[in-house]
Amino acid sequence: MKFWATVAALGLVALAGCGGGGGPRVATALPPELLEVLTTQVDCAGAPLVQVRQHRYDFTTDGVEDALVAVRCDSGAGAPPSAVFAIAAGPDGPEVVDELLDADDGEVVKDLSAVGPNAVVTTFGFGPNAPRCCPDLEISHTYRWDGATFGEPTTRSSPLPEAPPE
Repeated sequence: MKFWATVAALGLVALAGCGGGGGPRVATALPPELLEVLTTQVDCAGAPLVQVRQHRYDFTTDGVEDALVAVRCDSGAGAPPSAVFAIAAGPDGPEVVDELLDADDGEVVKDLSAVGPNAVVTTFGFGPNAPRCCPDLEISHTYRWDGATFGEPTTRSSPLPEAPPE
């Protein structure tokens, strides 16, 4: 419970978002026990690692809340890519049990959700002609928990509506 109390008590910092209909992005500092676990997973080249989304639910079905956590490097501008981790509440503290989305995929997390054993990561993505400022795709990745790990995702994407000419 201390872990979740720490997460809930964090202050929010409003950060500028990119175009593409997402509006401002909200990021929070990671609690120390999560920061320690995740900084070994994502290389931010000296920039801070921040949490952009979190969805808590018991994917391990052990009666203790686990979490999907989306993080990114705090670059201060643009649309830095996100990584998503499945974190189980273990007896010795939080433990990364799987990486659902790698920052190298270049996507920006819009939402995290879950239904039963299925975790859904919704992102903004970039087609081959889209500039990094302006995603042109919405992508939905659905992962199924098999009791030990999340399997390969079922992925579908759709184009974002184009902005009207000015």
